[in-house]
Amino acid sequence: MNTLTGFRLESFIVTDEYIYKIKSCHEIVFQFVEADGYTFSHAIKISYEELKLRLNRISEYENEGFALIQIDDLMIEQVPSLMLNSNDINRIGTSIALIGYHGDQDNMSLKTGIISSFLKLDNGKEYIQFDAAIKQGNSGSPLINIETGKVIGVVGYRLSAFTRSYESFKNIIDENLKLLKKSEGKITIMDIDPIQVLIANQNQLKQISREFYKTAMMSYGYAHELKSIENYFVKPEMTETKTMTSKV
Repeated sequence: MNTLTGFRLESFIVTDEYIYKIKSCHEIVFQFVEADGYTFSHAIKISYEELKLRLNRISEYENEGFALIQIDDLMIEQVPSLMLNSNDINRIGTSIALIGYHGDQDNMSLKTGIISSFLKLDNGKEYIQFDAAIKQGNSGSPLINIETGKVIGVVGYRLSAFTRSYESFKNIIDENLKLLKKSEGKITIMDIDPIQVLIANQNQLKQISREFYKTAMMSYGYAHELKSIENYFVKPEMTETKTMTSKV
């Protein structure tokens, strides 16, 4: 089961780009929670095929680091929409908050901090660096300007150097396993296949690194700025903050 945090902006659910990497599953569940962070107020189930259709309607954001899922016909009027930051200027030192799932826990948590920097990469994408601690499960959380109550970004857990290192290490192990499996069964020493021993060793390293990654806590995080989607929204009134998870 995969779990992401997300939030409603008018007729869309905004969440992390990882949802594009889910290639097969039985169903998707959107669960909206109350202010206590764990009581479900509303739930919607859709098939994997329907999820793909809804993602493909606005697929241009697949390369932006976040995803928009169109939900205007799913009868969730009772779920308040957050308000998108539009013309307000955010500066270094601005107080921020994020709400999201915390690793493998079933409840959401509120974290606060400040904007510590703004980044713009060579590909033109803009990011917000903030000093609130994040953990796996925070992917897709709304980054909110505390003073205005508006969403200024969507948290991307996989933007950190730590995560990139983990992904690189995992890819190296996967390549090692592919090479070893090609030689499996060709050599035996005292009725033992040394290749199988090496395969088991690589799988153990992969499992250990996965557990370290799941429990790791980072003292800062990054969020994708949402300027590119402003034309989709018309500044709804923001009421109580609520979030969504997509469970597979």
